[in-house]
Amino acid sequence: MNYDNFERSIVEHYGITLVGWPSDLLPIHNPSAVGGWEQVQPLLDALESHACHWEQLSEEKLVARIASNQARQANGECVYKPRKK
Repeated sequence: MNYDNFERSIVEHYGITLVGWPSDLLPIHNPSAVGGWEQVQPLLDALESHACHWEQLSEEKLVARIASNQARQANGECVYKPRKK
């Protein structure tokens, strides 16, 4: 999964989002970069219990999410990581 450009490559491209990802592991990134077992266990628990799951965005929510991402990027937040050349 493309964690570096999650918003563009996953959310915007497929119109889906992860609901229930543990807040202490935000922003969403590769679990291998999280740290030790203590940090990964809440994510594993959430995935196994389906508290963390994929959800299809409505057209309205997708349009709003894209607009929000673009505004955040324009305000200096790194939402869209530049592609390697």
